[in-house]
Amino acid sequence: MIRVVHVLTRTNIGGPSVMLVDLLEGLDRQRFTQMVVRGAPVASEGDYLESRAVSAEVITMGGLRRSLGIVGEIRSLFALVGTLRSIRPDIVHTHMAKAGVIGRIAAVLTRVPVRVHTYHGHLLHGYFSPVVTRIFTTVERLLRIVTSHALVVGEATRRDLLQAGVVGEQQSSTILPAAKPLRRHDQRVARTSLGLRGEGVIVGFVGRLTAIKRPDRFLQLAATAPELTFVVVGNGPLHDDTARAAATLPNVTLLDWHDDVALVLSAIDIIVLTSDNEGVPLSLIEAASVGVPVVSLDVGGVREIVEDGVTGIVVRDETRLATAVSRLASDTALRQRMGDQARALINGRCSMTRYLEAHAALYERLVAR
Repeated sequence: MIRVVHVLTRTNIGGPSVMLVDLLEGLDRQRFTQMVVRGAPVASEGDYLESRAVSAEVITMGGLRRSLGIVGEIRSLFALVGTLRSIRPDIVHTHMAKAGVIGRIAAVLTRVPVRVHTYHGHLLHGYFSPVVTRIFTTVERLLRIVTSHALVVGEATRRDLLQAGVVGEQQSSTILPAAKPLRRHDQRVARTSLGLRGEGVIVGFVGRLTAIKRPDRFLQLAATAPELTFVVVGNGPLHDDTARAAATLPNVTLLDWHDDVALVLSAIDIIVLTSDNEGVPLSLIEAASVGVPVVSLDVGGVREIVEDGVTGIVVRDETRLATAVSRLASDTALRQRMGDQARALINGRCSMTRYLEAHAALYERLVAR
């Protein structure tokens, strides 16, 4: 039996938490015992574990939350060291930048033999200020020495991390997020359930309302197409700012996060990704699994899950978003064709079986070594 402790900054509603729960629920319990150590949930971002009965013990440490502060970091480190000494895991698997630093240092101090870190996003651009980015990059280069293996959620991001010296060629690999089989709801029923208009094309933004996701860019897009209906689904630090801006646009509806992702996506005809940067966006994987075509900026690992002109439209800059949305909105047959092809592609490229087997094989190989 291999004992794995996952350490992450917080279990907010977002890709890292979804991918973690996939591991907690999917890995063979006869081969792996898993625990979670997380920072305190942030109210504005929600708690993905709140409504999910995961089959793992979850320990909450307030100091692991995202805000920085040297006293809090030292307290978190000592608390985590004590926890790991009592658990004595075979593997510490860290997620997110801050928990990745504290978790791997604590694992070294407690002589945990295997230390794995997953890069869920692209820490080199867009997530932090230039000064903090340089600090994190330097720290990550140093932590590379004590990291048994680095997992990256997209090959494009991995190439950038290799070039920056953050990960090594032999000590890193890519595992794409898994696409859950989502059942598409009747569109009219889905729209009624969400309080949206039943007729016409609806263009959607689904994700956390944070600076790097650029909900403001989505609202600017909505302002250029008053004949279409736009809906923002999500929560986060920019919720209030987004709500105030959306209130000035009669064709925009703002909805809080909804647990039934398939219901939300079934109500939408086109998903738009407006982020400054991404790893491999889970929202686009989920959209594809329901058969919703995508219009996206060409950022991060988007092209690893969206084939331009086949399963969606990928544009080089924000000035081209409106034209791409207009093209899809005016062509029902094109939306249907791209949605069908998106579903077929994503089910093959991001299968849950492949995701779980890759993690299981890596854990067993590293422990055996």
